[in-house]
Amino acid sequence: MFNVASLKDKAASAKNSTVNKFHDTRDRYSSTPMAQTRFAEGGHAPDARKAPPPPPPMRAGSHASRASTSSRASEEGVRAPPPVLRSSKPALSASPSPVPSNPGTPPAISNRPPSFSRRAPGTHPPTINVDTIDWANLSSEDKQEFFSWLDEFFARFLHSDAKPVGNVAQAPHPRTSVKEDIEKAESPQPVVKPAVGTRPGPPPAIKSWSKPVISPSVTGAEDDNFETSYPPRSTYGCQALDLAYYFHPDTHWDTAWYAEQGAVPPPLRDNPHRLYKGQYTTHGDTRGVHMGVLFADLSVCWFSVSFSASNPAHPARIVERTARYLPPPPALDGDALVQAHETYGETAAGFAEGFLGGGSFCARGECWDLANEALKYFEQFDYVDAPLPSLNRTHGHLIFSGRALGPGRQAGRWRGGDDRVRRGDIVEWRSVRINFVGAPPGSYAFLGDPEHTAIITADAVPTRTPRDGESVLPGELRQLEVVEQSRNQPPEPKKQVYDMAAFEEGEVWIYRPVSMQVYLGIGELVCEPAPQALSI
Repeated sequence: MFNVASLKDKAASAKNSTVNKFHDTRDRYSSTPMAQTRFAEGGHAPDARKAPPPPPPMRAGSHASRASTSSRASEEGVRAPPPVLRSSKPALSASPSPVPSNPGTPPAISNRPPSFSRRAPGTHPPTINVDTIDWANLSSEDKQEFFSWLDEFFARFLHSDAKPVGNVAQAPHPRTSVKEDIEKAESPQPVVKPAVGTRPGPPPAIKSWSKPVISPSVTGAEDDNFETSYPPRSTYGCQALDLAYYFHPDTHWDTAWYAEQGAVPPPLRDNPHRLYKGQYTTHGDTRGVHMGVLFADLSVCWFSVSFSASNPAHPARIVERTARYLPPPPALDGDALVQAHETYGETAAGFAEGFLGGGSFCARGECWDLANEALKYFEQFDYVDAPLPSLNRTHGHLIFSGRALGPGRQAGRWRGGDDRVRRGDIVEWRSVRINFVGAPPGSYAFLGDPEHTAIITADAVPTRTPRDGESVLPGELRQLEVVEQSRNQPPEPKKQVYDMAAFEEGEVWIYRPVSMQVYLGIGELVCEPAPQALSI
């Protein structure tokens, strides 16, 4: 005959057996920690909490260094909850409970364990109904045992202080026992809501180490007047036009700079953001200075000065001074930019990756050298247009410029018709605080002292399709994979992946290597002005 108490004992026995098997298996397959082995004593044990790859450290002109780690994950271990001791369970009375009035006469329940006998070959095994419960004929003792078990379960489940009922005389619960509730339910009863005290309490507190780290959201700063510090501002709209106005006949010159050795005009002497090519001529008593200048904003100026060699310092002896210029070119459309990528991108990226694992730097080992030498590499291919050379911090067609104004505040602008940053593009950082992809929260790296240059080796697709002139946040680029080098980080370039959502300080520019002829309308910088050059 089925006995509720025996069913509970069977469940407890099965639980204890499972726990014992678990501990046996765990002990059998556990191993000595690495830190306690002789292998660790020799200094060869791997560090499970190894720091992320270090960024390039500081150098003169460019660096990327890990400055600090302000927050770390807690080292508190995760422990399994301790097993519930049987001694902590409420004792159940073994004596029979008082029989309520008119309990009926249930069948007797036998506590004798079932016996088993061998059957003769060829006979069918008898049908045994194991644990079949006759709910309609439960004895009062079985009901009391079953109700006590339910009280114990719900007391634990609801975190209640109510103790399970062992017998009716011991029940301290403030409301009717579960047993009486069910017996009264045999006749129709109105629905009674549970007492307020039986509602489950608040969930347990979540430890800080188990909480997921949520990256701060990135919002766009006011960028109606979005500007960056590079290239430098001009007076008349572009640097070439500023220089052209210096050669206007109405502009007064304080010195005869044109007669000096080198003959560089004063506006160019303190301007590092330019390339120039000069030529000096002599025809009898007349000498001439002719020069072409390419500026960092990709405007171009050509000028000429002719003067008398017999008395060069006298203003009346200047025979002629002229200047012509080309303003910065407009942005290219998508097809032209994709074509530029197909011509130069893969070769530039492959050039940078060729130094990985080679044990040597590119050129001097400066970050700028990697981009400069990659663009100069195309000189050996006479069937390819010469790309725009690296000019200070300009390396081609500007694709994107952005800045960070503090944690979570960014601004940026997209330029051109392409819809993504592509492999082989060149990134320029200025005084940047950023983090690596996968680095611990709170850590960061500084890029630039104040500038730092790298070559991008994987496409970066923004979270939405950008259009020329639209506001695009740096964080919308997601991440930038680059190859970079620093003289102070021997012995070779390294590959890094930067998290653009963690870009918190500084400025960034991304350039696309492009044909100088296609973009500027001149195949090379010469002293004679281009036919399409403008006059002031």
